[in-house]
Amino acid sequence: MTAVADFLGFPKGSVAVVSGVASGIGKELAPLLLAQNVRVVGLDINQAGLDSLDFGEGFSRRRLDTADREAVNALFAELHAEFGPIGYLANNAGPPSSAPLSIEAGLAQTAGSVQIMTQAWSKAIPAQGAAVVNVASVAGAFSGGPPPAVVADRIAAAGGIGNGWYGAGKAAIAGLTRYQAVMAAGRYRACAVAPGVIETPRIGDLTEGAYGKLMIERSPLGRLGQPQEVAHAIAFLLSPAASFVNGVTLVIDGGGTLVY
Repeated sequence: MTAVADFLGFPKGSVAVVSGVASGIGKELAPLLLAQNVRVVGLDINQAGLDSLDFGEGFSRRRLDTADREAVNALFAELHAEFGPIGYLANNAGPPSSAPLSIEAGLAQTAGSVQIMTQAWSKAIPAQGAAVVNVASVAGAFSGGPPPAVVADRIAAAGGIGNGWYGAGKAAIAGLTRYQAVMAAGRYRACAVAPGVIETPRIGDLTEGAYGKLMIERSPLGRLGQPQEVAHAIAFLLSPAASFVNGVTLVIDGGGTLVY
């Protein structure tokens, strides 16, 4: 068998929608897909962040609250009219763990928004080859959270972080992904990634303190993860190269959850 340079194999004319594109993992994923000749529609609730992006030809942007069902449905109606069937969806948007949310609001903005986005996207997709990747977390899906003593000040200051919404929401995304993989069989593949502690701007106050130090000490690789490392995994799971991968939640944490 002859190896091919472009083994990911995205078809010519492919379109991907990436939410949470203005920072972190989404900001790394969009240019990665563009480099594979995939047109990218980037979504984010942060208009200033969207305006700052300069990814060149093939990239367009829209402001969107992914938990607003009416707005999501309206946007995908526009996108389907403009681009036709959209083959790929990366559900990356979501609130940071420090957000002072109730568990009801947290679930709505995590698993709830993933389902809203996927339902709107899947109303008009190709018969074969389509894929969605949802961003979960090791929190909830594989671990219960950081040692309370290490983040006690953060819990006290944030309020909502102590009520479990983040772990519950991320665990729900992993479960929802497995459900999608079974129920959407033949229409699209569904996978998830579960990042560990990734150095992104919005959690810098956490990773630069005692918690970040602890995670580096616990990691077999001796460091925190980088956004592009998660983006690479998402691109693979979306691509035809992963055509027989369905329903998995891929942990991307440098082996940190293996240490006890």
